[in-house]
Amino acid sequence: MSRFDRLAPVLFLLLAPSAVSALDLSTPLPNWLDESRERKTEPFVPHIQRALPPSDFRLTAEYEPVGAVVISWAGYTDMLSAIARAASGPGKAQVWGVSAPESITGVPADKYTKINAAVNTVWARDYGPFGISSSRKKVGIVDTVYRHYQYRTDDDAMPVNLGAAKGIEVFGTKIVLDGGNVMVDSAGNLFMTKRTYIWNSGMSESQVDAALRDYFKVKNIHTFEYAGYPGQPADGTGHIDMFMKLLNDHTVLVSTAEEEPFKSNSEKAMAFFKGKTAPDGQAYKIITVKGWKSSRTWYTYTNSLLVNDVAIIPSYGGHAQEEAAAKAAYEAGRPGVKVVPVPSDSSITAGGSIHCVTQTIPAMDGVKLSPAPAAASAAGPVKFEAVELSAVPGAKVPLSPALGQLSGLVPAK
Repeated sequence: MSRFDRLAPVLFLLLAPSAVSALDLSTPLPNWLDESRERKTEPFVPHIQRALPPSDFRLTAEYEPVGAVVISWAGYTDMLSAIARAASGPGKAQVWGVSAPESITGVPADKYTKINAAVNTVWARDYGPFGISSSRKKVGIVDTVYRHYQYRTDDDAMPVNLGAAKGIEVFGTKIVLDGGNVMVDSAGNLFMTKRTYIWNSGMSESQVDAALRDYFKVKNIHTFEYAGYPGQPADGTGHIDMFMKLLNDHTVLVSTAEEEPFKSNSEKAMAFFKGKTAPDGQAYKIITVKGWKSSRTWYTYTNSLLVNDVAIIPSYGGHAQEEAAAKAAYEAGRPGVKVVPVPSDSSITAGGSIHCVTQTIPAMDGVKLSPAPAAASAAGPVKFEAVELSAVPGAKVPLSPALGQLSGLVPAK
């Protein structure tokens, strides 16, 4: 049995192209639940505790080398296409499109992989995966529990489907955590809002922190309030990427505003970094960029994506002056960066922008990420077999009625 077979967690069956359920791309679901269109899955098969990543794994910072950008094709297709072109062109990264078309105009074929797996929504940042590297020679995925796991079961299963498709080891934790609320530097510091503790109210804060240290291999955890804390988030998510972004180990971009509760929330965030020394020995440099609320929507430029030497930032119609200032802020924080604005007017009203609809897989020194699915062949998708989980001796993993797929599967030898 291979090491992948031993360590791979619960893998949902990779769907064949004809089996992927059709999505209404014209009316994508928002970041929050839409109770008029979504129903809780009953009964729901709970997540199973899976193996810890090896001790030398770590969660990489977004400004470290990126090998691939993951996009779920479930709405806002013009925006997703523009992101894919920027990531694969000047960003020099692979694009992995989940439930995506056979090709994307402007994206080279050798830079693109279509992943045949079902998804419910476009919010790939939040339901995973988290890419981690081991001395730049291995890539792994840490699969957390998606906040909407009982409603968006395909989204919650996507990280393990992606791992199966690309031959990547997948590790998991029972912590409920959206990727938009995770920000790390290269020295093992994790930054998030207190929303994570609210999602995991059945655990103590110290238990949540311990799980994050175990699975993400972070050393320190720094928490912030979100706009509207401790009530419902004023931005619709309560994620840290809606008001803050690290541009390197000592530079932080903060979205400021004139309206409350955004104004005081940003001020508290800036106060945290002011006067502190960053892990690289330099004083933190704080750069601000304007955000604003209009018609119940929070507009922010921190919800961007860094892909190697490229910053893909939101562009909002009628705000050329604010966009120019945001472009200058990124250029000041990351000298030499190429800033690519992408229209995001539609997605931001649903609770997210560029960062929310993408996830990154770290680059590996000397190892090229293949555009072709590692576990597939010309004969078709990989076949799977059921295995017993070491975490549940003697027990087979049950059938998931929500997906009509077997869980607890690994590639057949």
